Amino acid sequence: MFKKKSKMVLSMLLSSSSSSRGRQHDGRVLRGWQRYACGCRDDDENDDDDGNLTMMMMRKSASSSSSSSTNAALIKNDKEENRRRGRRGGGFGTSTSFSLNKNDKNEEENTRRRRRRGREFSSSSTTTTTTSTSRNRSKSETSDDEKKENKTTTINVSYPAFQVWGSNTAVGKTLVSGGVINAAAKSSSSSCLYLKPVQTGFPEDSDAQFVADCVHSVESESGGSSIKRRVTTGAHAAKCRSVSTETTTTTSDTTTTDDGTNNTNIINNVWCHTEFAWKIAAGPHIAEKLEGRPVTDEDVVNAVRNRLEEFYNNDLNNNNNNNKFALVETAGGVASPSSSGNLQSNVLARCRLPAILVGDGRLGGVSVTLTSYESLLLRGYDVACIVLSNEGYDNHEAIAKNVPSNVKVFSLPKLPHEGDGQKWVHAQNDAFRDMYAHLVQWHAKRVEKLNGLAKDALDTLWWPFTQHEMVKKDMVAVIDGRSQDDFVIYDQKTETVQHRFDAAASWWTQGITGDKANESLHRALMHACGRYGHVMFPENAHVPALEAAKGILNGPAKTWGKRVFFSDNGSTATEVGIKMAFRQRYVNLGLLSKDGIERAEQANDANVLNALPKLRILALDGSYHGDTLGAMDMQSPSIFTGSLQTPWYEPRGLFLNAPTIGLKNQKWTVECAEELVVAKGSGQTSSTAAVVLDRFENKADVFDVKKRKASSAAARYQALIDSVLDNAERLGKSGEAPEIGGLIMEPVLHGAGGMILIDPLFQSILMQKCKERKIPVVLDEVFAGIWRLGVEGAWELLDYETPDISCYAKLLTGGLVPMAATVTTEEIFDSFYGPGKPQALLHGHSYTAYPIGCAVAAQALKVYTDETMNPNLSFSSSSSFTSS
Repeated sequence: MFKKKSKMVLSMLLSSSSSSRGRQHDGRVLRGWQRYACGCRDDDENDDDDGNLTMMMMRKSASSSSSSSTNAALIKNDKEENRRRGRRGGGFGTSTSFSLNKNDKNEEENTRRRRRRGREFSSSSTTTTTTSTSRNRSKSETSDDEKKENKTTTINVSYPAFQVWGSNTAVGKTLVSGGVINAAAKSSSSSCLYLKPVQTGFPEDSDAQFVADCVHSVESESGGSSIKRRVTTGAHAAKCRSVSTETTTTTSDTTTTDDGTNNTNIINNVWCHTEFAWKIAAGPHIAEKLEGRPVTDEDVVNAVRNRLEEFYNNDLNNNNNNNKFALVETAGGVASPSSSGNLQSNVLARCRLPAILVGDGRLGGVSVTLTSYESLLLRGYDVACIVLSNEGYDNHEAIAKNVPSNVKVFSLPKLPHEGDGQKWVHAQNDAFRDMYAHLVQWHAKRVEKLNGLAKDALDTLWWPFTQHEMVKKDMVAVIDGRSQDDFVIYDQKTETVQHRFDAAASWWTQGITGDKANESLHRALMHACGRYGHVMFPENAHVPALEAAKGILNGPAKTWGKRVFFSDNGSTATEVGIKMAFRQRYVNLGLLSKDGIERAEQANDANVLNALPKLRILALDGSYHGDTLGAMDMQSPSIFTGSLQTPWYEPRGLFLNAPTIGLKNQKWTVECAEELVVAKGSGQTSSTAAVVLDRFENKADVFDVKKRKASSAAARYQALIDSVLDNAERLGKSGEAPEIGGLIMEPVLHGAGGMILIDPLFQSILMQKCKERKIPVVLDEVFAGIWRLGVEGAWELLDYETPDISCYAKLLTGGLVPMAATVTTEEIFDSFYGPGKPQALLHGHSYTAYPIGCAVAAQALKVYTDETMNPNLSFSSSSSFTSS
């Protein structure tokens, strides 16, 4: 799904007053902006009835006849595979294929699309009696309490919590979990949580029960105290036992130890919990389809967060939280699907607990284990250690040679036969004790590093647009990761990692969210990284560069673009664009020949070169085109261009006060300063009172530029622009001021200039008038282009008035890597084409068109136009921006 941020940005700018022009310069505003950008959250989800109805849709179950036969095959295969593993089978079955009828497949895909398009609502869960349930359940199955939202977006890191992953099925994940929990429970005053979010083959196969059974009530190493074991199930899992509420094997006021005696001298507690479960021993996506009771990805994520929070808060014996320990065990392999069909490694990345990877000790296990390790690594997981049994192939030795030295590899004896699981676990007590100690130490180092980041940053980094004197340590946001639309920020005071909505879309670069879409970008990046790394670009060609170029020419620059020049950021892209425009302007003025051969001779003629006049640009006041020296000269004076910032700055432009649009008193109002031209040397926008030019009932009328061109406002714009350009030509011919070399402007929206809407009618007419006078038009679409405003190219909102040159960046790669492009017509390209290098465009940098950036850009442009990944496309074939 695409970001809700775009709509948020539009709502901000559409409600802004056109009088609020200019960038904010006060450092306190910058600090406030930081809080806004990483502290706001969209809390209007419950108002989205359509999203709620969509998410209440249920997937169609398979027929009972097909269910029974498939279930039997699944149970048989799983039990045969797990017979010697010391447990009863279950988990994700990956070796069995299923033949589902066509209607079921279509219904499943349609439901997944609905899920992507609808807003997600969290599952219901309390911290005393578990009532969490799928929001997709039918009304008859959902209690009133279950409809109440209880969504935790923080994870406490004051105690070690790890996620146990398997490189395959039947590799001993639960055996490892049992051993580590047993070791933790026997350590000094530890309380332990073992959480199984999703279980199949339940209750016959209960990993939580197995782990609890592994914890023997023997004297702990701290001396003479017993261990309380509590096994519970959530409401969803309890239905496998035909029980509608949470079930436990013990109560809170009575402790049942392994020998059946009651003991009140309890300091160690082990809580083993199963949240969601199905009776069918198959992958959750199959079990859910055959058995019903759907569970969404959000349900699973919320359950993990809520149970970890419950474990932290419900300290039955007032233990110090530093002596808590938790394991969350996944099902199947790293790339096994969740009940929604999405990969569980993507789903649980929203929690992104540090990982324990249980490798495969069997023949072929080296490949499977290393592949799983890389899969976790590429999804941003920290792998604390790899554990695997030695099935006679010494796989641990080969694996240790191919992972970083800080990833410890533990080797265990051959996995046990059926029924010997607990005995095997306790036979490896020393190994599991070492493993537990390693995990505790690993966690302590992680927290120590997080605690030191803010101070290290203050001592080492130089942030952009920041007055460091105003930044105190507690103001530094320590970002531990990212999850969909959220920053994951570490808070040292509360010892938590918190999800905070990234309202600025990481400086307006991100247009893509959702697992499937982002996964496609990541794969494109990694393929290019492995295939190309980096290769220099002049006179070379590679597939990513051509695919990215064609994606731009067939997308945001469709109908007019012919050539693509790559760079790495928007500021560079605009400077390249002005270089191109100035050359074309010389040709248009007859100062350089249109013929490349003649121009080659002129390029070596000092008299011709010395006679070329200085040029200036035509631009709009309040626009922003970048921070490099040339880009700064294309902007009107401000604090950003003052002597303290750029001593070389010279405003090389004729700057216009552009008419703006704002929603005032429920009317769409177009207004402008009385003087169109900014007073030279004023250093700020004209203080003349704004004049209201027009008012509209709805936004669609404002952006109906074709209709408005017959209005009196259009006639006034034409007269004003003609007057300004006539005077500029007169000054240029007389030598009183440089000739206009090109027009550069941000179409429709001044982003960094204050989220100001510019009247599209004015910009469309301005482009027309410049073209009539053969002044090249450069559009800076770095901010507004590539679907930001609901159309591929922002120029489409200007009555499809096309530029000669346009610059793209930010959304070009979906927000993953830096990349920019300057797109031109063939006429612009021809002004540089001909014999001799001096007349070529002598511009570039080491990473021009680097394959990684090009590959990601090409894929991002595909995602934007893919209805299966961009639900916005299904709403309307026309621009959503121009609708009322």
